[in-house]
Amino acid sequence: MRATNSRVRRTMAVVAAMAVTTAPAVTGTAAAAGGCRVDYAIGSQWQGGFGAAVTVTNLGSPVNGWQLTWTFSGDERITQLWNGTHTQSGAQVSVTNASWNGAVATGGTVSFGFNATSGGSSAAPSAFTLNGVACTGSVPTPPAGGEPAVNKNFPVTREAAYGDNRYTVFRPSNPQAVGAPMPVLAFGNGACAHTDNSEVTRALTFIASKGFVVVDTGSANGSANGVPSGSPIPSLLTGAITWAEREQNRSGAPLSQRLDLAKVATSGHSCGGIEALVAAQDSRVSAAVSLDSGFFADGSFGYSRAELARLHTPTLFMAGGPSDIAYDNTRANYDLVTVPAVLAVHPQAGHVGFITGSQLTDGMTTVVQFLDMVLNGNATARTYILDPSGLASRYPWTVSKKNF
Repeated sequence: MRATNSRVRRTMAVVAAMAVTTAPAVTGTAAAAGGCRVDYAIGSQWQGGFGAAVTVTNLGSPVNGWQLTWTFSGDERITQLWNGTHTQSGAQVSVTNASWNGAVATGGTVSFGFNATSGGSSAAPSAFTLNGVACTGSVPTPPAGGEPAVNKNFPVTREAAYGDNRYTVFRPSNPQAVGAPMPVLAFGNGACAHTDNSEVTRALTFIASKGFVVVDTGSANGSANGVPSGSPIPSLLTGAITWAEREQNRSGAPLSQRLDLAKVATSGHSCGGIEALVAAQDSRVSAAVSLDSGFFADGSFGYSRAELARLHTPTLFMAGGPSDIAYDNTRANYDLVTVPAVLAVHPQAGHVGFITGSQLTDGMTTVVQFLDMVLNGNATARTYILDPSGLASRYPWTVSKKNF
């Protein structure tokens, strides 16, 4: 068979699901989300066949052993290949390295070529994968905000707040290991318990392990601290923020210059959620989370639903379904707020499942993702909270959102 005398070369982007037109010679380019680019060029054609050259550029980490795969768009079938080994099943092709060209450094290239039969004009494949990763053409941009907080897992220290027996602190044991200043979460306990916080220890340890500092109401050992329990005291949560501000500047403190005081949130469970919603009106607060809570229509506990108009930050409302005694309040509060808000309902959690039940991990993951979205601007966390493919797709959650 006789090759054409002239070689015509065109370059075009190969995009998944997009057809690539052909001329006497065809070229395609693709690259991998994992960090690669593939240049595919048909350099010669004859009746019933063609020859092609393929160059792979590694834009990611070094590889030692590679496999490039693609699917032909027609009846192309490889008859001869050099600088690698191929297998073909129908239109699907897989090419692996030869014994001498498996190592490809970052920025390095590797090439192979082949001849193939074809009953018609041949088009560049529409997509390639390298070592199982789809090709896109460049190294992917990391999500805004870096790695999602929920993927992190730092050892946690639970300790009495320095100089203030009203609080217990949950923090990463080695603040330097976090690698960045940490957001602060002031947390109010269920039943407005202001001495004993044992009920929330597991939940708050989970949040702190993701790179947050949690300042909880209640002494670390449950000892008396002069604060009555049973009724909301929102000033305890704003006082927790003030305590964090002091620690930020206290010489020798483990949290000295390790806090990001532009990233402060309040949260609380049940009665503590009322504390959190009032404290969230403080100008230092940038996010609020209400767990199985909300203001009563009749102003019970001393705060009416008029408080909701004073919120100025994005707010997450979480409820445990119809068996949650705060279910109606939670939904009514969500309906009334005018700030960006999310309502997340897990119908199996009841009133305490997020704090002590089998829904704890699901619940605290949702809290961390919301805080990561609002405080850190993390794009992956935003998708988890707001996108239909995120929390809303996870049985049996239902998610509503507004004003985002």
